Amino acid sequence: MAMSEPQKEQILILHDGGLAEVVRMLAGARAIREHHRKARITLLCGEEFEKLLKHCPYFDAVEAELAATAKQGFFDRLKAARNSRFDLIYDLGAGQAGKKIRNAARFAKGGWVDAAPGALEDGHPLDQMAGKLAAAGLKGPAEVRLGEAEPPDLDWVDFVAKRSRTLDPAYFGLHGKFALFAPAGDDSSPPLRWPKERWASLAHDLIEQDVEPVVIGGPTTRELGRYVAQMVPGARDLTGRADLVQLAGLGRQASFAFGEDVPLLHLLVAAGAPAVQFNAGERAPVETAPRGRLPTVMMFAPTLAQISAPEAVQAMRCAGGFEHNAHAA
Repeated sequence: MAMSEPQKEQILILHDGGLAEVVRMLAGARAIREHHRKARITLLCGEEFEKLLKHCPYFDAVEAELAATAKQGFFDRLKAARNSRFDLIYDLGAGQAGKKIRNAARFAKGGWVDAAPGALEDGHPLDQMAGKLAAAGLKGPAEVRLGEAEPPDLDWVDFVAKRSRTLDPAYFGLHGKFALFAPAGDDSSPPLRWPKERWASLAHDLIEQDVEPVVIGGPTTRELGRYVAQMVPGARDLTGRADLVQLAGLGRQASFAFGEDVPLLHLLVAAGAPAVQFNAGERAPVETAPRGRLPTVMMFAPTLAQISAPEAVQAMRCAGGFEHNAHAA
């Protein structure tokens, strides 16, 4: 009689947050996967990120039912937690919906690891999370100084690109070197937005260097995308035309990325693009900066209009923009 195989350890990763937080979460998820190599790992997250995260090799399953679960009554969540099949739950960051689940999940039979970064805690969220995971027994020092944590890395997007031509820059008509523009949308206040004339000027300067400028983003960036494309022949407007998986694919192939302090820049940097981030204020927000394998230069000024296009190009040179070879998918 054949002996049955031992049951796999069941791990749940809980995460609730926006795009920047989701990108950061991937660094912690990778560490958890490396620590629990034989476990079955399930991610519970918001539905808006399911299409991207279902391709990630750190998870065996992605359940995008965070909002629906949070809407249940407390006793229903409590009952579900007590009947949970999970041996261990990692909290890697929770908003309001996640907090409701967290309060009930603490009564689950399995263990609980709170590795969520805190807004009132010192340090970059990635460094906070890495330290908390190390304190829970994962690899690494319990005290992580600013910039020491492993950054998120979307190299796994290359495997998606091999199966889908929609991640290929050629799918969007891009055949040479290109730089991605990730501007803030119309819903951001004017002081936090680089003037559209500056974006157009930057696009013109890049074209003179044989680099094709490409504006990306959601519906709130379409006006700027149309403006740059109209003012600068050769510039491309892809606003509203690419989903997160495709944008990650473009980030893997881009020579460079520019953006204000927007969540999309975190995705592009984690995908592998060196970048320049424009920041309004007296100092650069290094505690929340995008992190990736290649440099991100933080430019700042009291008002963004004080940053010129030539200065942005020079910052790009400092980050190795012209020397950077895009990742081959």
